[in-house]
Amino acid sequence: MKRKHYESETIAARYRESRWRTVALGMMAANLLLAATVAGTDTTEKIVIVPPVIERPFWVKGAEMSREYLEEMSRYLAGLVLNVTPKSVESGIDIFLRYVAPASYGQIRARMTAQADRLRRDDVSTAFYPVSYQTRPKKRQVVITGDFVTVVGKQIVSKVRRSWRFAYTYTGGRLWIAEFLEVKSEDPFAESDQHTAAGASVSS
Repeated sequence: MKRKHYESETIAARYRESRWRTVALGMMAANLLLAATVAGTDTTEKIVIVPPVIERPFWVKGAEMSREYLEEMSRYLAGLVLNVTPKSVESGIDIFLRYVAPASYGQIRARMTAQADRLRRDDVSTAFYPVSYQTRPKKRQVVITGDFVTVVGKQIVSKVRRSWRFAYTYTGGRLWIAEFLEVKSEDPFAESDQHTAAGASVSS
């Protein structure tokens, strides 16, 4: 009787050992599969930068984007460097430059630094009120037109209708400024040697 009982307990123990071994092997296989999946997954974070205040809905699909997205970004970026005072111009330019493509950074930074120096020296403030957009989504170009007001001290010295053109590149999940030029309103997409990068004559 004792022998049969012993053999029964031995068989049961072997069964339990076999069952736990199977469970352990299954868990190991699951962990290996999970590790292989994580290793083969692209975990690179892609961020689409949007303006802090959104007035219209827009969409972004891969490297394609709606005209509303381009226009909202252009309105926000233009405000950083066109709605400024002698005290705020430097911080606005610093934020603007974070969106500039590396290939265009040096030239745009130099012109905007000169702009900031003039505004501080002459105690000039400027304000820009957009009134219209002309957009080429496939070329990622936007012309933003509006009323540009110049104030010296506390006195308004001019209010004129002016236009600026943005051209963008899209890399690494981000929209980058490749071009920011003041252009002629009657032919804003024309290439001309007379077009100057924004900042060269903003305070005039």
